[in-house]
Amino acid sequence: MPVKPQRRRIPRIHKSRRVDVRRDEFNEMVDLLNDRADLLNRVIEEQKIQFLRIAQLQVELDRLKQQRRAARRKSRV
Repeated sequence: MPVKPQRRRIPRIHKSRRVDVRRDEFNEMVDLLNDRADLLNRVIEEQKIQFLRIAQLQVELDRLKQQRRAARRKSRV
């Protein structure tokens, strides 16, 4: 059985520990987080559109399969 490589553990940052940062560093971090949130929201919206389209294609495929089955039944009779 192959041995799984161990994942590198990244230490958590404790909330209770105070870290001194300058105001501009803090603002830059907030801007980065907001940009990532915007990107994630865009990806989520695009995925919703893709899943909706996939569902539409599946409905169309099911309809075509049903029509084909009905045509086969008619040809047998």
